[in-house]
Amino acid sequence: MPHSRSATSQLSRRTFLRGALGTSAVLAGAAAAGSIDGPAAADPGAPTAIVIGSGFGGAVAALRLGQAGFRTTVFERGRRWPIRKDGNTFATFDNPDKRAAWFSDTAGISSSMQVPVERYPGVLETIKGNGLESVHGAGVGGGSLVFGAFSIQPNKADFEEVFPGGTGYDELAATYYPRARKMLNATGLPRDILSTPNYRGARTWLNTIARYGVTPTFPDFAVDWDLVRRELAGKARPGVSVGDLSYGVNSGAKNSVDHNYLPAAEATGNVVVKPMHEVFDIRPRHRRKGFVVRARLIDDHHRTVRTVTAEADYLFLAAGSYHTTSLLVRARAQGALPAIPGTVGDGFGGNGDFLIVRTNLRDAQGPRQGGPGYARIHDDRLPGGPASMIYQAAPFPAPLGGAALTHLIQVHTPERGTIDYVHATRGTELNYPFAEGTSVLDRRAGAFAKHFHQMTEVRHGTPNNGLVISSRAAGFGSGATFHGLGGVVIGKAANADGSVKGYDNLFVVDGAFCPGAVGLANPSLTITALAERTMDRFLAAVGR
Repeated sequence: MPHSRSATSQLSRRTFLRGALGTSAVLAGAAAAGSIDGPAAADPGAPTAIVIGSGFGGAVAALRLGQAGFRTTVFERGRRWPIRKDGNTFATFDNPDKRAAWFSDTAGISSSMQVPVERYPGVLETIKGNGLESVHGAGVGGGSLVFGAFSIQPNKADFEEVFPGGTGYDELAATYYPRARKMLNATGLPRDILSTPNYRGARTWLNTIARYGVTPTFPDFAVDWDLVRRELAGKARPGVSVGDLSYGVNSGAKNSVDHNYLPAAEATGNVVVKPMHEVFDIRPRHRRKGFVVRARLIDDHHRTVRTVTAEADYLFLAAGSYHTTSLLVRARAQGALPAIPGTVGDGFGGNGDFLIVRTNLRDAQGPRQGGPGYARIHDDRLPGGPASMIYQAAPFPAPLGGAALTHLIQVHTPERGTIDYVHATRGTELNYPFAEGTSVLDRRAGAFAKHFHQMTEVRHGTPNNGLVISSRAAGFGSGATFHGLGGVVIGKAANADGSVKGYDNLFVVDGAFCPGAVGLANPSLTITALAERTMDRFLAAVGR
């Protein structure tokens, strides 16, 4: 049975009671002003920390710092997204609106399915790079608001294929992956939910895997299945149960970090989260070690309300791989942090992601299907190395609705891009110079997609031989990723303890730390586990 989603279950009764009053004040202040003053209750003589970003890594850092007594400020560029009783917190897949996009004129999951919207601090930002679009979350909870809830631990061999030697997979597997799963309440899809009509596609997927001839594995998902049961019973607005997870889940069934790590951090009384604060400058503190951070408090039109300056003994970067890296690349180029190594900005990858749609299938899938997905296959019999593939439910509109499946294929690929400073704009850009059809990723993943479809559909007499959609022009294939990783890579730009080379009190705790991939798996659980280990090592080193 699923565990309770309450963050206070992770805290002792004494810690919870001590932080409850302060947390109430924090939440009230956030609702009233969009930013938070404090923490007034914290020890004024305690060490201080700033965390930039509130996704998986930032939330871990905030909680562990707060528990250790650090007076901690979390700067988050996006807004809070509390679950509303009327079930209308987030935009939906079939009706995206301004809440779906970060200050963009259009909204939509793929480039082929965009609708015009008003510019607004919505939950998804698309970085349109040269050769790759990288999609990132925005809001209190960061990427966890918009991730597909897949919480997958990579195989050891696949992890070690991409991470440098000595990264310590066994330690992660023994301690930190289990801790991350527990905090995110990540569990498997329950049998009673799998048996419902909404999950016919998931059951059919098992038949497809059997025809292909491999044994599936069954991932955990950061989902509150009791709330999914309420969706299925008509007592909560459907979200997970209809595969609608991309912009957030209106029932609250997604266990994003604003439901676990962040409330627990605020409950310590030592942590303040400042929404709508967009950091633009980092520089060393003059008289003693530490950093000065400047941020713009922005409004719903992206106008600057005021500029905020804060300083702290330690700085933890968790703004998402692209933005964490960009902050450092700009600080190096503009002379604010001259010791940042030249390797910062290198090693950006899309996690080996290759998204396809399979339509005109042999097996009927039923109507709009529930998510997040289901069984995963891993095939190491392929020329050039292994590949993984997972079924993802997606509420496609007609004519694809009910007749198409999306799959995320992942393969090992050596191709990596860079995040570079642009002097003309004093900003950064993403460069990923690997053309469609010519890259290792396209060749290997494309070949696997065709092979899989041939083995499971065409040879079984599917009408018209079925169809695989994987072109970048349609918004699929290798042209975009929700899993952009790297830029401050372990062993190159960052040390194994998470510190950025050149600055022993500056740490990276998000996907920028990963070497462009995590090893044929969705990266959320790995980012969380690595952040947990980084914080353990940091706190041990400073004696807290």
